This record gives sequence, structure tokens and C-alpha cells, in this order.
Amino acid sequence: MKTRNWFWGIFFILSAVFVIASQTNAFVQIGVMSILATVLLAALLIQSLANLNFFGIFLSLAFLYVIYRKPLGLIEISLWLLITAALFAGMGFSFLFHKHPHGTAHWYHDKEQFHQTVETVDDNNPSAKVNFGATSKYLHADRLKNGQFVVSFGALELFFDQVQLDPEGAEIYLDCNLGAIKLYIPKHWSVTNKIHTGLGSVENDVRFATPPENAPTLTLTGNVQLGAVEIHYI
Repeated sequence: MKTRNWFWGIFFILSAVFVIASQTNAFVQIGVMSILATVLLAALLIQSLANLNFFGIFLSLAFLYVIYRKPLGLIEISLWLLITAALFAGMGFSFLFHKHPHGTAHWYHDKEQFHQTVETVDDNNPSAKVNFGATSKYLHADRLKNGQFVVSFGALELFFDQVQLDPEGAEIYLDCNLGAIKLYIPKHWSVTNKIHTGLGSVENDVRFATPPENAPTLTLTGNVQLGAVEIHYI
């Protein structure tokens, strides 16, 4: 316990130094929220290193890359690809190096928790949560009314090409924290974006959308914090 107190004490002192140093010209373009995110991600990274949590290590590095990509002039890489690469790297390192003193049960539990899945969902009110993983969901519905999807430290793909909207429209709530969500939406739908972003982004390339005048409307609501939502029309 004493060692742990020393560890976190030194971490928060260094965080205070970083916050002050961030006001210099070299850091001025990063912004206060990015600095706070850096402190939190650094805490997760250090804790993950101490516990040999490879998923936490690589995901922390992926999001730090996103924050400092522009200030440092790094190569442009989509958040989706970074998260996917981090998940696979975490999986690979866990298989190679991770051991648990209490036997193999925890080993297999870890492998089941961090993986990539593909699912078909038949529901007019679908919902899902993705934590430390990557999932593709093919939605089937004859009268979609609403849905709720939450992603934390992970990636989610949603395919709507086998979905019929309710004639009065539908609402999808997205909560994306330190993650990425891709939506594949029929190009004849009308989409209204009401997603709030904080240190995140929503990319909606409406050039490929061709909704008729009386098309049903899909309304997207929710929050994106240090993450990305991409809307693709098919």
C-alpha cells in the first residue's frame, strides 16, 4: 500500500508540472481539455504498465496519438484503425506474455473479454455495450423505433441495410467514450445529426445520401468524448 501511495503521489505531482508546462508556446495549441485527457490517459497507461494490462497500454497510446497527431505533425491515421490495431496488439501481447498465478480460468476469461465479434440482431429497439473490444452488428428490423449503443475503449460497426424505419422515424442514441463507431446507413434515408462532441468528431459525408422528399428520418443523438463517429451511406 505504501508503494502504491508513493506511485500515485509522484504521478499527480508530475501531472501538476505538466499542466503548468502546457501553458508554454509548445503546448498552447493543444487545449485545456486535451491536457486533462492526457493526464487521465497517462494514469491509465501507467496503471496498465504496472499490472501488465496490455489492452489498457495500447488503447491509451492510441488515444494519446490522436490528441498529439496534429500538434506534433504525425501521420494521419483514423481512430477506427488505431483502436482496431490496439485491440489486436493487446490480444497478441496477452497471449505471448500474460500469466496469472491463480490458474488458467482467468486466462480464458481475459481472452473472452477482449475480442472481435460479428453478430446479427433482430430487434426494433436494439441496444449494445462494447467495452475493450471490437464488434460488428448487422441489424434486422421491420419497424425500427429507437436504439442505444454505448462504446468505451472499443470499436463498433452498425449495419442498417436490413432495417426498415418506423414511418414516423427513429432515434438512435450513441454514447462513445474513448472509442469509435461506424454506421452504415441506406442512402435513401434522411439523417439528422444531434450528437454532442467533446474532444471527438462526427463525420457525416452527406454527398452520398440521396433521400427522397418524404423519406423517414433517422435522428442520431448522444455524446462523443475523445472518440469518433463515422456515418457511411450504402
